[in-house]
Amino acid sequence: MTPFLTIRVVLEAGAALGFMLLSVGVLGRPFCFRRQLTVREARMTQVSDILLWVGAMVVVVAHLGLWFSVVGLGTWFYLSNPLQITQVVLFLGILVLDVWPARKFRSWSRYLDLDQVPYFTDREYLLIRRIWRIQAVLMVVLPVFTPLIRMGIGLSR
Repeated sequence: MTPFLTIRVVLEAGAALGFMLLSVGVLGRPFCFRRQLTVREARMTQVSDILLWVGAMVVVVAHLGLWFSVVGLGTWFYLSNPLQITQVVLFLGILVLDVWPARKFRSWSRYLDLDQVPYFTDREYLLIRRIWRIQAVLMVVLPVFTPLIRMGIGLSR
């Protein structure tokens, strides 16, 4: 195997691993985030949020490596395909939607350090659940674009 192919395989595997972590962070949140939280569930919610952001960073680093290095298909291939741009916009939408919940979950640290249940209102709970539903729909749609982009669908002929 040539060095370029090895680097490309590592970057593609890193992108897949990052997407798995991102999926676990988004789709795992409703299993631990409830209206009446315990301290353990609050900690698990924080961990799922950390997994989401770590996965996002791994995906970003891997895809930037593929886009702007000689081992990828070239920047022109990725930036000239409208499906790729749509995929990036959906990915950024997931992250932008998670900014407020992430700040909320991070503010729970002072309560959890004292083994106290964090305080949040019913309105905040409903808003976080609504944000999660939108993120889950975007997560389900996001992987559909990858095979289409790899086949060259969306490129001008």
